[in-house]
Amino acid sequence: MSVSESGVEEAPRPRRGRPPSVGLAERRREQLTDAAFTVFAEQGYEQASVADIAKRAGMGQGTLYRYVEGKRELLDLVFDRCVDELMTAIAPDRVVEVSAGGDLEATERMVEDVAARLFDLVDSRPDILKVVMVQSGTVDEELRFRIQGLYQTFDGMMGRALGHARERGWIVTRTEDPEAETVQLGRLLPALGVPGLVMALTGADSAERRQAYVRSAVRMSASGILADDARSTLPVLAPSGEGDSAPEAPQDTVAGRSAELLDAAIAEFVEKGYAAVGVREITERAGVSHGTFYNYFDSKRHMLTVLVERSREGVLGRLDAVVADPPAATVEALQAAVFELNRDVLQDVAARLDEFRFLALEVPGVDVEAFDTYLALYREATSRFVAILSGASAAGLVHESLDVGDIAEVWLGYMLGAAAAMVSDVDVTSPAESARVVTNLLLGGARTE
Repeated sequence: MSVSESGVEEAPRPRRGRPPSVGLAERRREQLTDAAFTVFAEQGYEQASVADIAKRAGMGQGTLYRYVEGKRELLDLVFDRCVDELMTAIAPDRVVEVSAGGDLEATERMVEDVAARLFDLVDSRPDILKVVMVQSGTVDEELRFRIQGLYQTFDGMMGRALGHARERGWIVTRTEDPEAETVQLGRLLPALGVPGLVMALTGADSAERRQAYVRSAVRMSASGILADDARSTLPVLAPSGEGDSAPEAPQDTVAGRSAELLDAAIAEFVEKGYAAVGVREITERAGVSHGTFYNYFDSKRHMLTVLVERSREGVLGRLDAVVADPPAATVEALQAAVFELNRDVLQDVAARLDEFRFLALEVPGVDVEAFDTYLALYREATSRFVAILSGASAAGLVHESLDVGDIAEVWLGYMLGAAAAMVSDVDVTSPAESARVVTNLLLGGARTE
């Protein structure tokens, strides 16, 4: 306070300008988080700039820095919000609670409810999975660790839920290690949601289509894809030792010196991260000159395109071989063909684990178009699975209530779930064992008779 000439204290004069707004800082951070989510999804984290985010939020860069320290803090805010929304949709505590204390019908209704909430979330934020699982994983070890923790949370949730189901006699196990098989099932069953999420991401769906898919997926997870009489004759696909040896490396679609450069690049990217590696580091590891590098690639970025294409051709090559020589229309032949294909694909992943890890976790964050490329590959692979299953369907081996397209997407979802476990460094016994569990689940389902 000031003192007047008469010696009386006077109240302070009010400051000029607008009065402070209650909660302004929190609203600004929310506004910036919204803008950052959109920019990261459109451009990728590496390509996005603070200026882009500030412009999208309708403010200057100077204003942005009043509320956040920079782009990295904004990614933390985006990640935290997306994880909160995913956890709210999935409600893992509720999943475990219902499986422990509810009946079988209540558990299946709960699965359908989770699927509906996930679809609603993807409708409202169609890029949420891209930002959380892809863009965030490219930045640094801290965020990759948090993503791995998120994966392990879901893994633990499904393990506990299916453990309760096994204790109640709801699910059947077909290997010599029921607990390990239950863990494997817990990693595969959430992959039933992949086709539905792809439908939502690509706009190729409707509420009716989603509901029909979810019903089919629940039925397949319970009873498999076979018609009732075919299922009754399904042999037990127990461990036999065949295919458990170390996998052979898949045939390179890019041969010679270019393949050597690609392998050197993968090794550098895995060790140091894509952004920290230049052409010099790649050529030094490969033992070639700069000039040799540019005989094969236009740039480091060009290598990403070639790596994605090498992976694409390798996966589709495995599928095309089975399409060209389809299994006979018997349960035994179908089971053998499905198992061998699953095993071979997962062995390819194991043989090039660093490459697949880089392609899955880093490439889409570096090249925003890669996510669309992967969606296209998803569709290409699905069409091959449809072709492989068409003979069995025509012969009446497939349950009449199921659509072959839905079966193909569920099969692909299971394979993505198995590959995701390998890429995420969780405990996986062997590609052959994972292939057995996938094959048993796809053909025979998980529920007891």
